[in-house]
Amino acid sequence: MIKKKILLIVAVVTLFASVAVMLLAKDSNEGKIGNINNYSKNYIYNRQEKLKKEKEENEKVVAKLKGVACWGGSNTVGYVYANYIDFLYEDLKDMGYDLPVENKGVKDESTVDVLGRQGSIPIIVGENTEIDGTNNTINDIKIKSSSGANVNILCGTKNPGVNPCSINGVKGTLFGKTSEEDATKTSAFYFQREISGEKVEVPAGTVVQTEGSDAKYKDYINIIWLERKGWSTPKELLEQTEKFVESINGKYIIIGLSDGDENTNKEVDKLLEEKFGDKFINSRKLLVDYAKNDMGKNTTESNKEKIAKGIIPSNLADNNGLLSVTGCKVLSKNVCDKIKTLGYLN
Repeated sequence: MIKKKILLIVAVVTLFASVAVMLLAKDSNEGKIGNINNYSKNYIYNRQEKLKKEKEENEKVVAKLKGVACWGGSNTVGYVYANYIDFLYEDLKDMGYDLPVENKGVKDESTVDVLGRQGSIPIIVGENTEIDGTNNTINDIKIKSSSGANVNILCGTKNPGVNPCSINGVKGTLFGKTSEEDATKTSAFYFQREISGEKVEVPAGTVVQTEGSDAKYKDYINIIWLERKGWSTPKELLEQTEKFVESINGKYIIIGLSDGDENTNKEVDKLLEEKFGDKFINSRKLLVDYAKNDMGKNTTESNKEKIAKGIIPSNLADNNGLLSVTGCKVLSKNVCDKIKTLGYLN
């Protein structure tokens, strides 16, 4: 009987001890869970605050920068399905910068034409003329580059950076007539004023104030992709590019020639790299190096020969240097990285 009582007491004590241990363990686990929950809440809060701050900083950058203006000829225009500008917009947006990226490229234009639209080598009136007072008059007007060269703008349907323009204080629209012999040349120019007013005399040498020369673009990141047309020596191209740089606020990128090979481009690449340093992108070398790293069993013999000569292979560009979709993506990524490392987004 006594043994039974002792066993009962032991069982009761053991039960109470087990319950006590379980309660203590529960309190301990609840404490740990509470600590974990507090840590998670703090982490989420801090992360949200960090993202909020980054967004606010990015919005300040966007408000200050205004946008990215991409100047050039056929390479900048690209194909309907492939131009680096569309990819650049998406790359910047992925980084949190919803900046407008404007395609200021026009097919077949020379550097003189491009820089005329942009305003760093101004377009001027070639002969004394007058602008009629009525806004329904189409005025014949002769224009040329201030460098003395002919300009062949307004040949196509898309001509960014020209209109609206202003001539001797008269705001209006400049028109061009495409040559019947050569679709890349302009045979005549006309000007129509926006609002009727007094007849205005326009002396030869008067600057045509294009839309591209507007002061707003000085606060943009300005990018120019150089091409083969519009210069005869590497030194001349360098001088043209220096004028472009002098006309803007210092936030710029120069993209070098994408056609040619290592030997034909050697001098011009060297001059541009020495002058502009980190702000210069050797597009031909960039894409040839990409092709070297991407070479495999599917690389054709023809492309292997091109890569060996420093020519962009056909899967990345055509013979004129116009880039494929992959080529555009590679260039866009490099431009985006350059914008970031140069501190243009700070």
